[in-house]
Amino acid sequence: MEEVNSKKEPVPDIDSLLYSFTEFLTGKADEERVKMIKVWALYNHMLKTMPPLVQHWTNEHPEQKAQLRELFEQVKRWNMEKKQKGETE
Repeated sequence: MEEVNSKKEPVPDIDSLLYSFTEFLTGKADEERVKMIKVWALYNHMLKTMPPLVQHWTNEHPEQKAQLRELFEQVKRWNMEKKQKGETE
């Protein structure tokens, strides 16, 4: 029984869940968008659970902070566009 468990991957494959989440959130799920949503979700979680760490990192990496801000704005735009399409259909 132990041998079967030792062959399992240490991290579950949730790609299909990420694709579905991306599609529900933004209206479309391609590789680039899923990658962006992964970063968005992880950063959002870290921001909520360890704000001092994130603040320190963003102070040390202002260029990446600006990129993340743009990513957050893009996700917000996609979500608003999806909601607007849903209201007009």
